Amino acid sequence: MKVLFLTYPRIGLNRGGLQIQIEETAKGLAQRGVEVIFYDPWRNQIPDVDVCHVFSIDGAVVSHVQRSIGSGKPVIVSSVLNLFHVPPSLMRMKVLSSRFIPGMYSDLKRANLMLHAASRVIALNENERKLLSTIFSLPSDRIVTIPNGLKASFATGDPLLFEEKYGVKDFVLNVASIEERKNQLTLIRAMKSLPYPLVIIGKILSEQEEYISRCRAQANKRVIFTGSLAHDDPILASAYRAAKLFVLPSFSEVMPLTLYEASVAGCRVVASKNVPVARPLQHLVPVFDPHSPEDLASLITTEMEKPPTLELQSIVRDMPSWQQVCQQIHGSYENALTGLNSSERHK
Repeated sequence: MKVLFLTYPRIGLNRGGLQIQIEETAKGLAQRGVEVIFYDPWRNQIPDVDVCHVFSIDGAVVSHVQRSIGSGKPVIVSSVLNLFHVPPSLMRMKVLSSRFIPGMYSDLKRANLMLHAASRVIALNENERKLLSTIFSLPSDRIVTIPNGLKASFATGDPLLFEEKYGVKDFVLNVASIEERKNQLTLIRAMKSLPYPLVIIGKILSEQEEYISRCRAQANKRVIFTGSLAHDDPILASAYRAAKLFVLPSFSEVMPLTLYEASVAGCRVVASKNVPVARPLQHLVPVFDPHSPEDLASLITTEMEKPPTLELQSIVRDMPSWQQVCQQIHGSYENALTGLNSSERHK
């Protein structure tokens, strides 16, 4: 089986969760004998593959979805619908407006077209599944829930590597590109009056210079900006193991890998109330208003005073690996091909 991987053209500019998701999916599928072909904008690769897998509903790839369908190739869409900060009813109204008012919300019109053209839509969790059904009126039998996989190696990092390099341990940690949606500024403000070190690991984006300047201006001397670390860098795994509390203050996420990486490493975790958290973890992950530094500061104080616990780690360790996730994705490809062949026989 040959599968074409497609996503928006700017994917290579900023390495983040989606790029890791794509890479790990490609590795896992290759182990199952699937040949993954990455999109080349200078070639029409659709005739050479059996299935097209589109990551995101960015309108930049709508033409490829239409061509794939027209060529009789099933399309799988991993929607990665990052809209948890917007009321679903408002988004539903915008989608309806895009259908009847020319030029209105054209990005949503293209997203709607792609989702309804797909043989299967993969949601990362039940929260995303509900959003897809509510906003785009997708039939439930077209959506399959397959989470991201977990790399267990984050449970075995050596905390001394980070402690020796940066001189801190039992700190508050955030891992994310530094940008407004990730909301590090609220975290920095929350930490101003607290005695704990804060470590922020993430790429500093040139287009976010004004935001980064505000973050640095608000940061006290206990804030450490390490810059970007590769996903397989031992220092990243070490940071997770050396930290006491992981904070995810984002205004919106879909299934943030960092939350689960921190959990499996043994951190306590707190998250913005806008972030979907897997159901088995919800009673162990306190949430806060991402607009309120005061709310977050109070929660950080409470969590940092608690003794270490392995309960969160033990639950996360039972989550599926990338190999198990790719088995499900492979099954979705096979089901889509079976459905296509069946419909052709009945024409």
